Order: sequence, then C-alpha cells, then structure tokens
Amino acid sequence: MSKYFYGWYYRCQGTEGTVAVIPSVSLSEEKASCSVQIITQKESLYQEFPISQFRINRKKGVMQIGKSLFSRGGIRLDFVTDPPIEKQNSGQLHEENAGEKIRVRGCLRFGPFSKPRYDIMGPFALLSAMECRHAVYSMRHTVNGELKLNGNRIRFCNGAGYMEGDSGVSFPDRYIWTQHFLPEGSVMLAAASVPLAGIRFTGTVAFLLINGREYRFATYLGARVKRMNSRELLITQGPYRLRVRFSGMEGNMLKAPDGGRMIRQVREDVSCGVEYTLLRGNRVLFRAKTGRAAAEYDLRKG
Repeated sequence: MSKYFYGWYYRCQGTEGTVAVIPSVSLSEEKASCSVQIITQKESLYQEFPISQFRINRKKGVMQIGKSLFSRGGIRLDFVTDPPIEKQNSGQLHEENAGEKIRVRGCLRFGPFSKPRYDIMGPFALLSAMECRHAVYSMRHTVNGELKLNGNRIRFCNGAGYMEGDSGVSFPDRYIWTQHFLPEGSVMLAAASVPLAGIRFTGTVAFLLINGREYRFATYLGARVKRMNSRELLITQGPYRLRVRFSGMEGNMLKAPDGGRMIRQVREDVSCGVEYTLLRGNRVLFRAKTGRAAAEYDLRKG
C-alpha cells in the first residue's frame, strides 16, 4: 500500500467563536483509515473511522466520513469523538473519566467561494515528487448555521469562512502557516522546509485578498523567506516585504501526517494575536493587527 494522505481544512469564524474542521484520509503500509478533527479555541478533538466509511467524489468536491458530509456548499457533522487530544496525552484518563466522549453535531452552509486566480502552488503543482502539496479552494466565503459540541453551541450568522487542502506523504519537517479574515478579504501565508530532488529549501506561498484584488507571494514568483520563527515570518518579493509578527501563539494539539500515518503532533491556534504588514521599501501599504488570526506550526526540527 502506498504512503499517502489527503485532507481538507475548513476555518469558520463568527461572533460566538472560531472552529476549524479537518476531514482526511491516510494510507500507509500498516494501516488505512479516515478521520475528522475539530479545533476550537478551547480544545482539539480527533476521531478515527474505518476506511470503509470513507467516500469521495473529487469532481463534485464532496467527501463523506461516516454520517458526516463535507463539500464546497457546506458541511454536516454527526459523530462522537474520543476525549480531547490534550487529555489523552496527559496520561490522566482514569476509569472514572474514560467515557468522557463528545457528541459533535451541526450543519453549516457556505456562500459562493472567492477562489484564487490560479493554483496557489503554481508550477510546483505539476511536480509528482512533492512531499506535500497545498491547495486553496476559497480565500473567503460566508458561513451560516451552528455546531454543537455536547452542550456547547456555536452559531454562525453571516460569518467568515476559508477552505484549503493538503495531500502527499508528510507535512514538512519545519513549517509555519497563518490565516486571517480582513473586513473585505483575507490573508494567508505559509513557509516550510521543502525537500525536492535531493536538496532542501525554504519555500513560501502567500496571498492578500483586499477589496476583490489578489496579491500573491510565492517562491516561483521570486519570493524569499528571510525570517521564520515563532515570533516572526518575513517574506520578500522584489521591492515588497510581507511581515507577520506573532504574540501569544500557543494553540491546541493537532494530528498531522507522517509517512501517510496520522501520528505526528503539531500545534494550531484558531484565535491568536498576529500583526500583518505589507511594505514597499519603507512605505506601509497595508497593516492589520488582530487577536483572532489562526496559526499552525512545527518549528522544532531542523
């Protein structure tokens, strides 16, 4: 069996909170399975399902895992999860709380997608040897509906949504990713250590969607990663500098693929403090400071 993973990432933000939903399938020599992860500002939930409960129609953009359905038009969730990942890792799940499962139910409806002008990976999307391929399906769309996690209800009324995906064998050894909703747009940046053809380089993709206009930064457009750590991400491209400064980034545990298996643990914060700045020379073209951005990272290796 080939080593492979494929998954979608939905980020939904409303006045009552932010939720990330990640359906995926993973294949390795030892195992084939599918899973759904839910990340809120409080906890990270993960539930694995037999591969027999996985269905996908890529042409229509529809995925089904058990009773849950995922599409470009919305998602429907109906399953029971194991205890939150942090509690599982603590080693404190004794007999009296071993049954602490969480029922996840709800339905979210999405508005029309704001799609990138072309594949975010550019010419790299054509390379079959890529360890991990990134896709952005919607830079911004509306979200309506509600999710229930046991007694906790999160409602979305004309909330903001974002959708992307990843596929390949493993997540990069070292990477950082962030996304934030602007009043009339969205911003996303990612930088990672990329192995390719016997060499390793730090690559990047990023976009700014402002008032319907897309600004793109990417390695294949000449972008360079000048700084990449838990406090700052700095990208340059021609006369432009795109800088991200993080504050108080912690987050919850997220299971990520490694050799086709969902065994690696990284961190994601669905609502953290970030400042985004776009400069041309010393002139500030754009600046946004927020306490509600998302950030996912693993900077321990390398």
